[in-house]
Amino acid sequence: MAQLKQQSSETDWTVEEECDLCRITYSIYSNFPPMPHAQALNAETGEFFPFDRVRKMKSGYAMAEALGYAWACNCRRGSGNYFDQRFRLRDSDGRAVPDTFYTVRYPTGELKHGVTDHAGRTARYRTRDGQQLAVYLGHRKP
Repeated sequence: MAQLKQQSSETDWTVEEECDLCRITYSIYSNFPPMPHAQALNAETGEFFPFDRVRKMKSGYAMAEALGYAWACNCRRGSGNYFDQRFRLRDSDGRAVPDTFYTVRYPTGELKHGVTDHAGRTARYRTRDGQQLAVYLGHRKP
């Protein structure tokens, strides 16, 4: 692992080293030219957002998180007691509930919005230590 040269203004974590996923993600996306009309996709939630937001992030981990694949990061996973939670939404007959808007509420009150995938799965939600998360169906991002 290489020494971390990126600083995050997006979250409160600090790390001595970074994994290849974070390093490569940063090296690719930080060098893109400005593209004010381009959209990026979060692979887990299915949400689109301005691509320039990714390009301006200060770390590869923040970029991977925005793009929906930070769960594969090795440099953040090993530090601390983190839990990686993903929910699968099913109807009363046990069938998957695809393409459904939902909101996840953390104990702190923070809200995350998303759309279930084709198998009714939500994005992964990472918490420090065990925490109870609430999932509300049918809520759209305001």
